[in-house]
Amino acid sequence: MEKSSLEINILGSSFTVKAHGDPGHLQRVVDYLTRKVEEIRHKYADSTTQDPVKISLLAGLNVVDELLLCRGSKTAGGEALEVERITERLIDTIDESLTGN
Repeated sequence: MEKSSLEINILGSSFTVKAHGDPGHLQRVVDYLTRKVEEIRHKYADSTTQDPVKISLLAGLNVVDELLLCRGSKTAGGEALEVERITERLIDTIDESLTGN
């Protein structure tokens, strides 16, 4: 399977993410995370929580919360399994990007 790559910029950090599979899927994953990061950034705009690491961690916690709620709801049509697969691919993508592979 061919790797796709995407140059992204989140909270002023630019880097290339590489993953196996559909480049459109990778773009959707990045877009979703970017929306979550922006939600957190705007939510805490008037506080001291403007550190990019804290914002990213809070966004990640929100995404994991969504995943766990979805898993617990036993949704029809295998949606929980699909969310789990997407999350596992996202984790693999992040791991590959951070290790430089």
